[in-house]
Amino acid sequence: MRRRRTTATWATTVGTALLLAACSSGTDAGSSAPAGGTPADAAAWSYTDARGTTVSLDEVPDRIIATADTAPVLLEYGIRPVGIIGFSRLSQEDLAAFDLEGIEPISETDTDISLEKVLAADADLVLDIWSSYNGGNFGSVWGDDIERVESVVPMVGINITDGAARTLADFQEVALSLGGSETAAVYAQESAELAELSEKVQAVAATKTDVAVAYAIPLETSVDYAVPTWTPLGSTLVDLGVTFAELDSEDGFWASASWEEPGAYPADLILVPSTWADAPQLATPTFTALPAVASGQLAQVELRTGYSLTGITSQLEAFLAAYEPAAHVTG
Repeated sequence: MRRRRTTATWATTVGTALLLAACSSGTDAGSSAPAGGTPADAAAWSYTDARGTTVSLDEVPDRIIATADTAPVLLEYGIRPVGIIGFSRLSQEDLAAFDLEGIEPISETDTDISLEKVLAADADLVLDIWSSYNGGNFGSVWGDDIERVESVVPMVGINITDGAARTLADFQEVALSLGGSETAAVYAQESAELAELSEKVQAVAATKTDVAVAYAIPLETSVDYAVPTWTPLGSTLVDLGVTFAELDSEDGFWASASWEEPGAYPADLILVPSTWADAPQLATPTFTALPAVASGQLAQVELRTGYSLTGITSQLEAFLAAYEPAAHVTG
């Protein structure tokens, strides 16, 4: 099934590189289209997801259970899910952009999914994300819950492994196939804001090619640095010309450094998500002695924003505030 050409509204916000990716054609997994070719079949819906699994329905899904990763995207396009699985990484301020009233919380974590609530939602479809990490995983429905949920309602996963451009294009295609609109209020507003911010970041990046950025998670036994291209905001920043620290990653997702040598991957600006900003490990002398930290170039920015324009825009703004004054300090 050939991917239909997606519109360029969001893609123009992040420059030519994303535009080309968003408008690409192909036969990759992650394509939706009406099934059949006669008027009687016109309302039928089919989607081949990141696993290569095709879900075909007699009608376009109307009652959708989303996850914390997919619900904000659907809401931006004006699609209201009937339920949500999991917790959101969006800030309370960003979540306030969405009207969540009346949407049933199927679970507030990724491990207590209530099959009774899934059944009660009378859903046509569950929409999650899918990553190739560790052999392949959904974002919020894990392990035995996958079989349990799929026993009562079909589930599809949007591929997030190939960068933000491709993922946002896939999300757009699915959202439009489900009846969403690019003229929905939140989507239109965030698209405009993202366009303006992206131009600013791209201009600053052109003057800071010697400023290397790293995104760190301060775990108890190590500091883990994320390969930026698998994260929504990180992938976008790479496309906008931001330089990231060179990492030696075995799995293509993370690279670990010991607390004895946390600067194994030199960076001039280190980003830490706000949820880890109070981690006691950040006070480790070897970490505070890093040139970026000693120079005050440690900022709270979340690269794992999810794929809503609201989340990406909010954290892109935080990144720009830290990036614009940053200097090369690693020698």
